[in-house]
Parts: sequence; structure tokens; C-alpha cells
Amino acid sequence: MGQVSSLLWRTLQETWPHESAVVPLLSQERLEPTLTDKLGFGCALGARQLSRRARWVLFSHLGLARVERFVPAPWRAPFAVFLHGVEAWGRLAPGDLGLLRSARLRLANSAFTAARVAAVNPEIGPIEVCPLALPTDLQEQESDAPPAPPGARVLIVGRMSAGERYKGHEQLIDSWPDVVAREPDAELVIVGDGDDRVRLEARACAGRAGHRIRFAGFVTTAELDRLYRQAAVFAMPSRHEGFGLVYLEAMARRLPCIGSIHDAAGEVVRHGETGLLVDSDNRSQIVGAVLDLLGNPELRRRMGEAGFARWRRTFSFEQFRDRAAALLAASFEPDARRLA
Repeated sequence: MGQVSSLLWRTLQETWPHESAVVPLLSQERLEPTLTDKLGFGCALGARQLSRRARWVLFSHLGLARVERFVPAPWRAPFAVFLHGVEAWGRLAPGDLGLLRSARLRLANSAFTAARVAAVNPEIGPIEVCPLALPTDLQEQESDAPPAPPGARVLIVGRMSAGERYKGHEQLIDSWPDVVAREPDAELVIVGDGDDRVRLEARACAGRAGHRIRFAGFVTTAELDRLYRQAAVFAMPSRHEGFGLVYLEAMARRLPCIGSIHDAAGEVVRHGETGLLVDSDNRSQIVGAVLDLLGNPELRRRMGEAGFARWRRTFSFEQFRDRAAALLAASFEPDARRLA
């Protein structure tokens, strides 16, 4: 179960503990669903609605909600859809437009996502904003975490996909020679994997600072926690983040963050307070932000502490739960109290 799905499920378990059920798309052993997984998901969810065991349904992604097209309208339960970002930022296909129009509740992870979707698909109706949080167990584990140690290590965490070249990996790699020229000990650590990793590794090796860029690949939760704690700065100058949970993960470890001005990063990272926002197309801005933070331990400490406080104050699981539960209750209560 993904992080957002986990947040939604915890919310339902705490709010309607005896009336909730989950219909998974795939088993935890696989990363991508097979055709059999998709058919099984559709059949299981359809059966719940046809048998009236699902009084209302919450889909954690637009892609999952498409199964509703195959449920006859008289038997279809009222439903909600959670929107995340790029999957709905463009003009939607007629089938998806109809699907979202018929949803009783549309949720978005940020005001940026809600506005972007509504601007190009105004006919789908209102979209409620429900900012994300970290899973409860991480929140409890990290609430008293010590500050990150001093150093010159910059961390980026994100999938490297040829179809999603917007996270900022390439921009950081291309900026790194200029960073190292001023800060010879600066190291860029890249966590994640994907079909674009080979190209990015080749790009790093071809540059003058390839020896100061390390690809860590896919890591365990414990190793990721260690890498966060060993970093001085978290940087992800992405162009298309619908929210950016990794910013919260960094803030929970008291790391200042570098995000971009092009997406929802500004709703999480406060420029000049908890980090810096840059134009991801402007290499000099990226270099300047990295050097400003690496060269000023006191600024890093101050921004890291401010980020930690903002995470606890604004992005706690309890706030997510209360907001999501209130929106769901307003849409589906009191005529429905079950979820599939």
C-alpha cells in the first residue's frame, strides 16, 4: 500500500473502525499490477457494490476509479476520488471527465493540484484540498530526532523514470560541477531507481564532478533514514510535484529543503524560512541555493528547525485525518457508513 493509500486507510480505520474494508489492486510482492491483478480488483469491487456491501467508495487514485465505468449505474455506490498531480493536470479524456463529474467528492493533495485540474477541466465540479502528512509510525519515530550532522552532502530522493523527467535529477547533476568548484567536499547522493537511471549515471560520469555524485539506488527504509540523517540539505527542484511527501520526510529530520517555484513545493517549503525555492531551469539559482546552505551551518540549522516545527504544526497525521474525515462525512454521512 502506497503512502497516500496508507494515510487514507488509517483515517478510515480510526474514524469508521468497524465499517471499513480495503480492496487492494495488487499483492505486496509485486510493484506493478498484472492484467490478472486488474481484473481481480475490478471483480472484487464490483461484487461489493452489486451486493450492496459498499455503501460508498474512496479511490486513492484516478486510475483506480476507472473501474467504476464497468459497474452499471443503478448499482454504482457513491464514490470519492483522490487526485495527486500530473495524472489530472492536463485536459482529461472524456471517460475520465465523466467519471470525475459523477464523483460525489473530489479530493486533491494541494491547492496547486486543485487549481491546475480545475483550470483545464472546469466541468468536473468543485475540488476539496486535503494536504498530505507522513505515516503515523514515522511521525512518532522521528518526533524527537536529533539535528542532522554538519557536512556537505545534498540528498535527492525520487524515482528516475524516462516518462517523468521532471524531478530535478538532471538539473542537479548539471549544476554539480559549479557547486564542487566552490565547495570541493560537496557530494550529491541520489536515492531511487528507474528506467532513466542509466542515462543519468552516464550524464554524471561525463561531467567534471562525476566523482562527487553517488547513485545509491533503491534502499531500505532503515537505510533511507540513515541517508537523511547524514545529509546537510535536501534538494528536489522538480517542475511537477503535486505535493512532495519527500519534503516532509526531510523536514522531519530537520533538513532545509530546496524546491522549485513551478509546482506545489511552495505549499510545503516556505522560501527563506524552511528552505529555498528556485527556478529549476536556472542553473545559477540552483547552484546559489546549494552553496548558500552548504556554506552557512547556522542558516541550515535555523531553516531545519523551522521546517521541523512546520511539519509538526501543519502536516501532522492528525490534521490530515481530521480534514479527510470531515470531508468524507460531509459527503457521505449520514446516509452511508460503509467503505469498500
